[in-house]
Amino acid sequence: MLALWNTAERWLVGVLAGAALALAFYAMTMRYVAPRLSPDWSDEVVIFLILWAVFLAGSALVRDERHVRADLVVRLLAPALQRWIEVVNSLAALIFCALLAGWGWAATDDARLLGERTVSTLHLPMWIYYLCLPTGCALMTLRYGQRLYRLLFAHDPDAFLGRERSHE
Repeated sequence: MLALWNTAERWLVGVLAGAALALAFYAMTMRYVAPRLSPDWSDEVVIFLILWAVFLAGSALVRDERHVRADLVVRLLAPALQRWIEVVNSLAALIFCALLAGWGWAATDDARLLGERTVSTLHLPMWIYYLCLPTGCALMTLRYGQRLYRLLFAHDPDAFLGRERSHE
């Protein structure tokens, strides 16, 4: 199940980023080659696609332990101390992402209830745009939960910051 999640995440991020790149290239080309064929909605859709790709990629970054972290000093500590600092770090990140997912869901629901729409000719519902925040943060919360479980119950002293890691 985890392998399926990892693969789906990787493919979805790639497709979203690729679609954003293709659409941005098309729109930029049309602005110079045939301005009348340049869609007014392209920038808006590119932003939607990139934001979704970024928030979904956050989950993979947490999985691979490449998400934002300040570990310069932690690397110098003994592995046993590193472990407990990582436990606290993972717990704090899990709580932060869970709160952000909840608040993001509230903002998404407000946009849905208010019927907010984009300004282009597409008039896309804004809740689709906002939904990337709670979705990405919920996925990161799950990844931090997995990480916390590994740190607490599947302890591997060679898997800490001062040593090489292998990634999927």
